[in-house]
Amino acid sequence: MVIYLLDKSGDLGSRDDVAMDLGKYDLEEVEDALIQVAQDHSEEEMIIDSAGESLWEIWKRKNKFNSEIVAKMHPSAQKFFITYEV
Repeated sequence: MVIYLLDKSGDLGSRDDVAMDLGKYDLEEVEDALIQVAQDHSEEEMIIDSAGESLWEIWKRKNKFNSEIVAKMHPSAQKFFITYEV
């Protein structure tokens, strides 16, 4: 699933679905892919939004937060972390 998320030639709707589904998995590989998408300002905003929300879900479960990573995110992904504190 991670490979499909990162494939910019893939179907936009399917990639967005994958970005949303990845929030269920507490794997480093998943976090890395979601961060990559959330920080890619050239990515489609819909996918950035879903990646940000999924990463927020993972970090909330793990009681994790990294302000340096969040600072580099597109605003559509950052919005999930504005009031989030560990």
